[in-house]
Amino acid sequence: MSLDKEDPSIIKSIEKSKSDKFDCLIKILPNGLKALLVSDPETEKSSAALGVNVGSLTDKPDELGLAHFCEHLLFMGTEKYPIENDYEDYLSKNGGSYNAYTGTEKTVYYFEIDNKAFEGGLDRFAQFFISPKFNEGSVEREINAINSEFSKNINNDIWRLSMLFKSSLNPQSPFSQFTTGNLQTLAHPDIRERLLKMYNKYYSSEIMNLCIYSNMDLNTQINLVEKLFKDVPKRENFEMPCYDKVKPYDENNLAKFYKIIPVKEEDQIIFQWIMPFCSNYNAKPLKYLSSLFGHEGPNTLTACLKRENLINNLSTSTQDFVNVFSVFTIDIALTKKGFDNYKEVINIVLKYVDTIKNKELCDRYFEEVRNIGQIEFDFRNKQKARDFAKNHVTYLMLYKPEEVFTGLSLYKEYNKDLIKKYLDMFNLNNLYICFLSKSLEKECDLTEKYYGTKYPVEKLN
Repeated sequence: MSLDKEDPSIIKSIEKSKSDKFDCLIKILPNGLKALLVSDPETEKSSAALGVNVGSLTDKPDELGLAHFCEHLLFMGTEKYPIENDYEDYLSKNGGSYNAYTGTEKTVYYFEIDNKAFEGGLDRFAQFFISPKFNEGSVEREINAINSEFSKNINNDIWRLSMLFKSSLNPQSPFSQFTTGNLQTLAHPDIRERLLKMYNKYYSSEIMNLCIYSNMDLNTQINLVEKLFKDVPKRENFEMPCYDKVKPYDENNLAKFYKIIPVKEEDQIIFQWIMPFCSNYNAKPLKYLSSLFGHEGPNTLTACLKRENLINNLSTSTQDFVNVFSVFTIDIALTKKGFDNYKEVINIVLKYVDTIKNKELCDRYFEEVRNIGQIEFDFRNKQKARDFAKNHVTYLMLYKPEEVFTGLSLYKEYNKDLIKKYLDMFNLNNLYICFLSKSLEKECDLTEKYYGTKYPVEKLN
């Protein structure tokens, strides 16, 4: 085909960084699959990533880890390439590698390979979403592999805290569930049949996104994608799962104070505010506030706490849970003095929050944040092919096609009312505070079910 012809299935008006030297477009196939195609003649490797817009939130309570199990077993041969290790062998012989991950609301598969072998790799990759075999002989082995992953994560504080947070939510909500799976949750005689049912229900082309990064020109890429992915099935009567039929949180599971025994030898206080999801990613109110609370200049929260020798470090972050709710986090690493005076640290943080809430929003600071974001975007470093494909297939799911490169980084709108609305939500009624230290062991009489984290919990006063 010729790119000079008008084609409603092709989107060319994509905003790029000044440092982006590649050509790109988005192609939408007749089956609904959306593909971001990037042509970079200078790349030494080619890569592809496919994201399915469903993940572990689709797990039923009696088959926790099923979406993760699907991710593992999907690689075990296809009708066209039935030998189980064909894909892995082909990649390894051509300087390639592959991986995948299962998130709460998406599953992403990706690989990288030498340019000359890309078409063969992409053909094998596409077949996983057309006619996978889900090899029966691999079921037990892959369940054991999932259990090994789980066992490895038991002593990881990030996983432990994540599960404790989930378990604090409404138990009727899918957000409260254990997501990775283990030997116990997947030990069903008919687990493969359950997997096939889930795959045939949710793995539909209309919620799949593809990103290709290659030295091939765009015409060649379009023809290749049309040839290899046109047969990805579009499920009849497909319905996108709804995750907010049950509200994940209410007054019964908010405003809590946890004391937690961590694995690592570090004392911490973590503040987490639960807030409604914001769909306006061009305004980024929570990301803006994260920059504001995490600022390290004079008279900031970090400067105050460090001046008093109460903390070693302070960081802020935000996390969105699909389009249902978001979590704003202030994570503080305490000094010995900070541990001994942890209540003072908590009070200083909350007083600082109140101070910010009671001050007039500063247009100048927003402009500073916006300009920094623009500069970082315009002069960003070139990513490896594998990282580029893996990251941008995710952005394709989150942002408008034209803003697949800018959606994450750029502040395009100063919405003072929206920022103020979210700032006003910083109160005790939607706050968790977690106090972590091995010194708290005598106070911890509760145990989280999956990771064994010891803790007590009380209402936040």
